[in-house]
Amino acid sequence: MELVNHRRPEDAAEAYINALGWPLSVGWRHRPRQGCACGTPDCSTSGAHPKPGARVLRDAEVLAQALQQAPGAGLIAWTGPFDALVVPRQLGMAAMIDLDAITPAPCIVSEETVTLLMLPATARYALRAGVPGEVRSGDRGWIAVPPSHGTRWDNLPWIEGTRKPQGLLHGRDMASALEEAARHYGTLEPGAAGSVVTA
Repeated sequence: MELVNHRRPEDAAEAYINALGWPLSVGWRHRPRQGCACGTPDCSTSGAHPKPGARVLRDAEVLAQALQQAPGAGLIAWTGPFDALVVPRQLGMAAMIDLDAITPAPCIVSEETVTLLMLPATARYALRAGVPGEVRSGDRGWIAVPPSHGTRWDNLPWIEGTRKPQGLLHGRDMASALEEAARHYGTLEPGAAGSVVTA
C-alpha cells in the first residue's frame, strides 16, 4: 500500500515536510519541449535545481500553494537533516547492491547520477580518496527530490507502506561499497578527492 504518492508534487512535499522534517524550496520549472525556465540553453538538470535566493519553506500548505502557481517546478530539499553524496549512476547503482544488504538506504536516481542519503555530517567519510563524487551537507547544500524532472526514488526515504522515516546510515558504512564499485568499474582515481558543498 502506498501511503505517499511521491509522483504528485503537493503530496510529496507534504510528506517530505511533515513526515521527514525536511525544509524545501520550489525550484525552476521544467517546460516540455522548451527546457528549463532558468534560461540556460540545454540545461542538464531542467527544473531540478534551485533558484538564486530560493525561499526555504517548512509549511506544507504554503508550499502546495507555491507549487500550484508553478506547474512543472522542481522540489528542492536542503541538506540540514541529512547529508547527500552524488556519484556517477553506474557506480551508485553497483554500490546499492551491497548497501541493500545492510539497510535500504534512501537513494535518488537520475539519468547520470545516483544521490545517496546518509546521516548529517557523515558523507565525507563515505568519499574515500579516489572515489568520484560530490558531498552536499549543511543548511546550504541541496538536492532535487522526486517528482522533480528526471528524478525517481530507487529506495524511498520512508519505510514502504508507512510514513515512518527510513533509517540513515553513517557515511563510513557506505565507504567500502562505493570504493569496491569504483574499483570494479574503473572509476577509482587514486590521489583524487571529491568535492564538498557545505553551509
